[in-house]
Order: sequence, then C-alpha cells, then structure tokens
Amino acid sequence: MKRFSMQGLSFILIVIAALSFSVAVCAAPVDNPGFRKGLPATLTERFEFCEEFLNVKWIDKSKSIGLLKTDIIKNDRREQRFLIVHLEKPGSKAFAVRGNGIFYEISEKEYSSGKFEQFLRGANFSFTHKNVFLTVAKGGKSERFPQEPLPFEAFVTHQDEFPSRSFSDFSKTVCVAYPNEKNVFIIEAKKPFKKELMDGKAKPSYDAVKNYASGKCSNATKGKDEGCDLKYLKDSYALDINGDGQDDYIFLVSKARAGRYVMLSSKAGASLRDVTGCLGMERFFYGYADLKGFHLGKCSK
Repeated sequence: MKRFSMQGLSFILIVIAALSFSVAVCAAPVDNPGFRKGLPATLTERFEFCEEFLNVKWIDKSKSIGLLKTDIIKNDRREQRFLIVHLEKPGSKAFAVRGNGIFYEISEKEYSSGKFEQFLRGANFSFTHKNVFLTVAKGGKSERFPQEPLPFEAFVTHQDEFPSRSFSDFSKTVCVAYPNEKNVFIIEAKKPFKKELMDGKAKPSYDAVKNYASGKCSNATKGKDEGCDLKYLKDSYALDINGDGQDDYIFLVSKARAGRYVMLSSKAGASLRDVTGCLGMERFFYGYADLKGFHLGKCSK
C-alpha cells in the first residue's frame, strides 16, 4: 500500500454547519444486504442520526470482534466482501491509535466456517505496519489478515490511491453499534452534493452552504497568508457532529502552506481546532457516539 504524498499539496479540513440550510440527498438511497433489519427502537431512538447499522455477527463480545458479510460499492460497482470487524473501547488510547482501522478482509470460506469462529473466540489480536495487518493467534495457530480501509479514505485528492468505496454510495450515515448498543461507531456519512448534476432541490442548498463556508473560511485564515478554494465542496460529507440538530460539512480547502483546522458549529457560533498532520494515510475523520453526542477520533502526527 502506497503512502499518500503530501509534497506540493496542503489542505485545511473544515467542518462547517449550515445553521439555517436544509440539504436534499441527490442519490437514491442504497439498500445493502449488510444493513441490519428489524432494529430495536431503543437503538434507533438513541442514535437518530444513524440511518443504517451494519449487521455484524459478534463472535467475541468482550473484545468487540465480529464478522460481516456486505456489499461494497466501488466506483459505482458492487462487490461482495467478507470482513472481520474489530472495535476498540470508545475513548481509550487504543481507540485513538487504531480507531479508524476496524475492517479486515477474510474469505467466504472463513466467514462461513464454525471452526473459524471458534478460532476467533478468546484469541490474541495484534497489529503491524501501522494497522495494515491484523494478526490472530491462538493455540499455536497464527493468521494474518489485510485491512480494508472503509470508507473515509475517499477524499478527492486520495482517489488515485484509494478509489471511492462505500456501503451506501455515500447516500446515508452508516454506523456500527457496539455489542452493548450503548455506543456506535460512525463509519460513513452521506455526501449530499456528490453527483455532478444536482437536482433542483440540492442546488440552492449547495449555493447557500458555499456562501456560508466562504465567509467562515476567509475569517479562519485572515492574516495568515492562506487562501480559500471551495472546489472540493461537492465532495463534502454531511453529519451533525456537535448534536445541534444541523448538518456539519466536512471538506478540503486548498491553500498555500501547511496548517489544517476543524471548525465546529454551535448555537453560540463556531470553534476552530488545529488538526495539523491529520491527513494522509492516518485518516482523521472517524469517531464514536454515545448519549452525550459525537466524539471525533484522533490522529497520529
């Protein structure tokens, strides 16, 4: 796996709230066989922003290890995948280090094997090459599985190395509920402006968000010899990160030199967070939610 080269490029990662705008999702929502059916009301009420939950079969609940059979949409084509799902304890040091690498690819035979499930129960799990590989060891047996970096690797500048892969074609917010269902991992957010030809409802929303973002970006970089370019807005994610009932928008803004920021909305205004060094292979945008709201993941600098 190649490392993403940052030479000659620099970016700001911005999260901006459309405080008074509603957004229409252009693409028809995707129905994936990997989505859970018959969800309990307690889960959907607790995490209303999760439009879908992945149907993980938990093998070792104490270690949050499970299996998943799902479709992946890659460059507008569906592919079936079989995966190990590995979640770290929310807010822990391990979550900060490995929070964004939770899927590891296995074969259909392994997914369907009762012996493989038994092998996973009570096994020891370790990670190598910056979490690119998961090693499972038990009773003298050791197996290594490659990471499937889904999704949030599809920023527009990464697409040559990481073709856009998604569970819903970025039409929904997709979550993974922890075994106790008191926390969820947010693995995918929708991209409301993804299609090149937006319909009549989305275009006014896009223009309104662009105008709002332009002003906020200019204020954030004022006096820092840094310019704003909103050409990546169409590739933005939409998610209510701070729990104020309004979507926030995550997108890249190119500029002249290094320095990256996260801007979070609130009823009182917006706050700026420096996340310099968070882009590239060690992806910044991931996180978990509990009853108190959404918690951004961290990055290795």
